[in-house]
Amino acid sequence: MKPALTVVIPAKNEEARIKRTLEKYADFIASHFDSLAVEVLIVINDSHDQTSRIVDEFTEKYPFIRKIETFYVTGKGGAVALGFSEASGDCVGYVDADGSISPQDFFALARFLFESPNVDGVIGARQIASLSTRPTRRFVIKLYNLYVKAFFSISYSDTQCGAKIFKAHQAKEIAKRLNSLGWVFDVNFLLVCKYLNYNVVERPVDWKEKEGSKFSLAEALFHLPFEFFALKRLELSYYAKGLFSFEQSKETKRRKTVLIFMWRDMKHPDRGGSEIYTFNIAKRLVRDFDVLWFTSRPANLAAKDEMDGEKIFRAGGLFTVYLWAVYYYLFKFRNQADFIIDTENGMSFFTPLFVREPVVLVIHHIHGVMWFKEMFPPLSFIGFLLERFFMPLVYRKTPIITVSPSSKNEIKRIGFKEERVFLAFNAVEFDSRFAAKYEKSETPLLLYHGRLKAYKRVYLAITAYKRVLDKFPNARMIVSGAGSDYARLLSHTKKLRLEDKVDFLGYVSDEKKWELMQKAWVFFMPSVVEGWGITVLEAAVCGTPTVGFDVHGVRDSIRHGQTGLLSRSEEDFCGNVINLLADKAERERMGKNCVYWSGLFSWDKTAEVIRQVLLASSQKKGLLSKNLYPWNLEMRPDFINTIAQN
Repeated sequence: MKPALTVVIPAKNEEARIKRTLEKYADFIASHFDSLAVEVLIVINDSHDQTSRIVDEFTEKYPFIRKIETFYVTGKGGAVALGFSEASGDCVGYVDADGSISPQDFFALARFLFESPNVDGVIGARQIASLSTRPTRRFVIKLYNLYVKAFFSISYSDTQCGAKIFKAHQAKEIAKRLNSLGWVFDVNFLLVCKYLNYNVVERPVDWKEKEGSKFSLAEALFHLPFEFFALKRLELSYYAKGLFSFEQSKETKRRKTVLIFMWRDMKHPDRGGSEIYTFNIAKRLVRDFDVLWFTSRPANLAAKDEMDGEKIFRAGGLFTVYLWAVYYYLFKFRNQADFIIDTENGMSFFTPLFVREPVVLVIHHIHGVMWFKEMFPPLSFIGFLLERFFMPLVYRKTPIITVSPSSKNEIKRIGFKEERVFLAFNAVEFDSRFAAKYEKSETPLLLYHGRLKAYKRVYLAITAYKRVLDKFPNARMIVSGAGSDYARLLSHTKKLRLEDKVDFLGYVSDEKKWELMQKAWVFFMPSVVEGWGITVLEAAVCGTPTVGFDVHGVRDSIRHGQTGLLSRSEEDFCGNVINLLADKAERERMGKNCVYWSGLFSWDKTAEVIRQVLLASSQKKGLLSKNLYPWNLEMRPDFINTIAQN
């Protein structure tokens, strides 16, 4: 049964007030309505307190309460818009988490809307003169209203009251067009209503300030002018467009072209997770676009190639590929491309400096100090400075794609705006020919599969294996993969006198990889950092739990205690491996969780995120333009955490 009304409550770090508010609203709804007639949607964004746990208690008790949680700092406006877009009611409204508006007053607004077929929305209006609140807050309320009257021609007496309800279609249209996510989002709501010709009516409500208010006078005084100016600029731009733009002849429809700048492609001998990711996205984008690659050319490959409908052009080496990219764009691709995908593998191509098409940047992880472990001076210093300071400047207006919440936080830390960073996870394409073909090894088998690079720290896995042999003398370890750290790892193995125990297989076929993944008892992921760690998901699809470190990327691909174990030290790492080998029931439990976990991800879902970001990147921002925010597309924590109930 579709609910008649959805009540959206945005909440961030509201542990002190959300319980009281939910108690009031839940009791009122339970005593006045059929439990299916009303839906309460709590939108939690970037909370670090007990808000989520408190809400979970209410979702278990009341079937009409639902929770949405996001990795992002959406702002109050973003949380409300997300709730509106996810709502299923015939009418959709929002109310503040502090409970300053009583359920009696809120549902009186809803009743008015239901009884008024020609009204599109109803908003609460406080009696400012008689408000019982602190003088500082009363001052800012009056200042806010003064700004509204000075900047905008809006006839409402109270634009910022935290109680607004709209018919469902209108609510979702408003949510798509929200540009201001902070202090002035209420005004943005009402401006959109004005220019979409929605009939919105004010009704009086009783508002009471509650204890624990996060209101800040200094923050209000600092942010308000800037946000109002930004919103006014959008309105003026909308006016100008209406006055001076003329209908133009429609462009002949043609198939659009995506140009991918990539350091290496899938046939490169040093390909890794980044290449697998881009290749799987590209072969799905060809359903809707023509896809061109530009990448480096190793000695064993030709300058031109074609793979799964994608045309590949190769030129240059480790460093010169970036120079050749400019040449190829200017003299070959400039009149072909409609969208650019720029991939950062430590170094991006800095395409905004020389292309005119919309750009989307893919960052798997920020390399940071890894520059000094993988590269020699002065290139290490140059690379570090370019990534840390120059890249955020060049791509400041560019949508970013990344693969894990950890990477998102790192990207934000170096200066990118969070609202431009989209999550598009890795996935696994498992060849059905190899599914469930092999049983677990009869004796303990430990596996590392991947590139052999210094930052992968495979030597820690070999050291842990040395400790494992004290408890499990018949245990075996296999290392499959190749890379620049091979000689050092071989030397480390000999130093530990394990050359007869550790098998280095080098690069293996896909069938051999899946055989090893299925036979292994435990998979190693000792990296110092990952974007995600795609091999963790490959092990998971085979029912093999992973032991890794609690570092960026790895902490996202491993659900600690569910699909594997995260370690905080080398000692902890060794102990986790031994404990997991010793507990068959725990390994089997985690193995089942691993299969479920890996099934949550698919390349089709990831490609769809990137397709939508590409299309949105060509849209110009305007007052009534439809906006795409990362939290509208992400795989949210409330979805990911379902593994706990599996």
